[in-house]
Amino acid sequence: MDCLLHDHADGAFPVGAKLEWLYIKNGKPLPRPGINLRNMVRAKFTDPNGDIVEAFSHTTGLMQSEETIFEVAKNHVIIRARQGIRYDEVMLAPQYHLFGEFQKEAKNNPVKALTRVINAVVMGIKAGEEASPKIEANFLVGIGRELSPRKAIQVLKAIEKSDRNHVVGANIVCDKNKFPPERHRATFEYADTAEINFEFHASEWIRRPKQNPDFQRDLPMLLKDLRFVLELYKKSRSKTKKRVGHGIALPYDTDLMRIASDYGIGITGCPGSNLQGKNIPDLESLKIKTMLLLGILWSMNPDDDFFQLDINEIFQMCNDVYRFTLEEKQLMRISAWKTRFGNRKPVPSDIYPFL
Repeated sequence: MDCLLHDHADGAFPVGAKLEWLYIKNGKPLPRPGINLRNMVRAKFTDPNGDIVEAFSHTTGLMQSEETIFEVAKNHVIIRARQGIRYDEVMLAPQYHLFGEFQKEAKNNPVKALTRVINAVVMGIKAGEEASPKIEANFLVGIGRELSPRKAIQVLKAIEKSDRNHVVGANIVCDKNKFPPERHRATFEYADTAEINFEFHASEWIRRPKQNPDFQRDLPMLLKDLRFVLELYKKSRSKTKKRVGHGIALPYDTDLMRIASDYGIGITGCPGSNLQGKNIPDLESLKIKTMLLLGILWSMNPDDDFFQLDINEIFQMCNDVYRFTLEEKQLMRISAWKTRFGNRKPVPSDIYPFL
């Protein structure tokens, strides 16, 4: 897979390479000899029932200045290029980076502060591309769904003030239980009017107090969230691209699959994350072949490969289960390239005829 659409930079493999530098920059003491810093931080992400924002604060909390944000973005692009990635959408949510250098400004002029965070990411991406010119990397701006729609729209306004050649869309991320997709109808409608490409994390997991995930038990709620998002997209009159992150319940509803296929809605699948989080009982539950057969633009992505499997391991696990044909492997690549939000650089020659 050479095109990544679902790549959280604050939970990605490349951030691990900058941890020691980030600790030093933030004046945090390094662990005593014999303790691996990467493993120590990885352990903070292992509780499937833990607070997701708190877990990610162990990396986002280290990125509270233009310099640290710039360096993480630059490093992310360089490492992804070394891994053979040709296109990458770097995902960070600016709201989690307003507690240091930007804190005062965020209180007085939140849009300006958010714009500065976005610009720091973009400058890092540009520097990464300059060092690794074969990759096209863009910023997919995350919006933590705990924000009110009013504050989420401030993030969209910051996107409007940014370099739209490199800032390619917005993505509603984080806790789906407390803040289901319905909370951000107005956020999507603003983005749609402003012609901002959009993705919802939806139909990924359901968390119940003191209960482990159970796919069959949770399926009705997973479908409910997915139905809301797809029906919202269906009503859109803009020509922007739209995607769903995860969407694990999609193959269990024929009507929803038809909407996704007919409207060209991309599904950024993350099988390794779904399995590791116990949100599915097994990889077969994702019914990947069924979706590809029905023309759904489903792509394979790493999600958070700092503490989860990398894309090559994920693909191999899925291939062991599904025994993908050459055509099916190509369909997954084509799906990713078709549904990418940016298009500044030429696509691979073997993909171009299909776009």
